[in-house]
Amino acid sequence: MNLLEHLETLPDPRKEINLKHNLVDVVFLTLSAVLSGATGWKSIQEFGEEQLDWLRQYRQFEYGIPRRHCIANIIKALDSELLLQTVFSWINEKRQSEGKSVIALDGKTMRGAWSDDVKNALHVVSAFDVSNGVTLYQDSSNTKGKEAEIARNVIDALALDNAIVTLDALHCQVATMSTITQRKGDFVIQVKSNQKALLEEVQASFRNLYDSKELETYEQSNTGHGRKECRTVMQTEAELSPDLKKKWPHIKSLIEVASERTVNGSTSCSSRWYVSSLPVDAEEAARTIRDHWAVENQLHWVLDVVFREDALKVSDPEGAKHLALFNRAALSAIKQHNGKKDSLAGKRRRAAWSPVFRSELLFG
Repeated sequence: MNLLEHLETLPDPRKEINLKHNLVDVVFLTLSAVLSGATGWKSIQEFGEEQLDWLRQYRQFEYGIPRRHCIANIIKALDSELLLQTVFSWINEKRQSEGKSVIALDGKTMRGAWSDDVKNALHVVSAFDVSNGVTLYQDSSNTKGKEAEIARNVIDALALDNAIVTLDALHCQVATMSTITQRKGDFVIQVKSNQKALLEEVQASFRNLYDSKELETYEQSNTGHGRKECRTVMQTEAELSPDLKKKWPHIKSLIEVASERTVNGSTSCSSRWYVSSLPVDAEEAARTIRDHWAVENQLHWVLDVVFREDALKVSDPEGAKHLALFNRAALSAIKQHNGKKDSLAGKRRRAAWSPVFRSELLFG
């Protein structure tokens, strides 16, 4: 199925009296505009007016381009869950996976998307396929405090066969681990003092094993920008106390990452600890933990710098949620393009300037 065939599965929530502009036309317009640099309802309308001839190569647009308030009302009225399923089914249809994929889950607050109180700014949790560089699914809330619950909703929507889900310490919860394993996935989750008893036992396990042959290790190092960092990743089978083993039945191995960082001649040392459902393989654990940070560097940073998501001023939560979805869909389309090796920002500019290139991104 191509993009338009996926969009045609969306049910129209409007009453007959308000059906002047075709639903698929408006959704296609919005995605194409966001792909080409639009950051709000007004710029979506302006894109449509300038690119109407190109748009009509694919859809009729019988009554031309709707006004920005009309575009906003139509997009906001869409069923969020059905829109998510439609857009992400299109993205995932083009996704290819080799070997055990790493899916990093993390939340991002859209700082400009709030109405009455900045504390209620929209918080979007994304599942990011690291190897393909695409967002697989997302959900959102008007508060960061619900991130763990939202993350479980996202996990529950994913096919996790042969996948490793990575999460930060906020998600070190029995319910989250259970959801992942029920979906036939594995996990690597950081553990901190929010799970004090578990953290203390993990730390004690490594203290007892530092000189033991039972401790599998893998070393990594990198240099750059005046900084040198050496990391030793250690992993062992989980031998938890009976009480903790009963409470945390899904944990099969423990991981410590010991880092030594030298910056301008000054050296500091630190350790981080993780729990996992994976068997002991320190090299795979090292790769998986490194891959988790791609969600910050390859998704959140790009959304802020290239898509200027934090500057988006949309007070309506449904409208902000749906534009966040179009941002991630557009970014995924750009990342899945295998042509000329432009930067992400460069490809987005080319989409704005070149109708031919825009068609290539959306339709292959």
